[in-house]
Amino acid sequence: MESVFIRSSDLSAVTGLEHDKVVLVLPYIDRELTSKAELVLKRRAMSDGLLVLVEDDVRLGFIRVANMVFARSASQYFGYLAQDVFPGEGWLRCALDVLDKSGGNLIALNDGRFFGNIAVFGIARRVWVRGLYHNCLFYPGYKSHFGDTELSVLALNAGKLVFSPNCLMMEADYEKHLKGNNRDDDSLYRERARSGFNGMTAPFEPA
Repeated sequence: MESVFIRSSDLSAVTGLEHDKVVLVLPYIDRELTSKAELVLKRRAMSDGLLVLVEDDVRLGFIRVANMVFARSASQYFGYLAQDVFPGEGWLRCALDVLDKSGGNLIALNDGRFFGNIAVFGIARRVWVRGLYHNCLFYPGYKSHFGDTELSVLALNAGKLVFSPNCLMMEADYEKHLKGNNRDDDSLYRERARSGFNGMTAPFEPA
């Protein structure tokens, strides 16, 4: 696996983020933590790919950074991670194998919390995502939360959300329970769910 470090302030001029199989984005603000994550992600991938690590120096936010890298890259699959990840052995090889064999559109990596129901960290089939949001990975109205939730719901309702407990990607955040979701993102998700995400699925009332 190859990797490249970029600043979010430079993203608008970035080109050439290409890989035949998979490009993954990892937005971050903690360089020391991310440097450690990069090493273990590459060492345990057991598969080729391009990992794009973006220091969000101008605080664009996770959603916008991910969308910008998606729009400026080319690959069969596109994945998203965060600075607090810790992978299992062969995480990328496992995920790509499951996607290839299942024909799934989105794999939820096993984060140990949602067990395949929400792709907190995931890898998506690019052509499917482009059919949803054109040149964006996540619905661009979100700032930091619920983009992954909406994407997961759409894949699940199409019967194309896949999961394997062997594709491990843990979230190593010891203060997660102290952090809440972005309230605006929460409200937007509920509003969009009631409309079936603008008609992409049946309307529902989130729990």
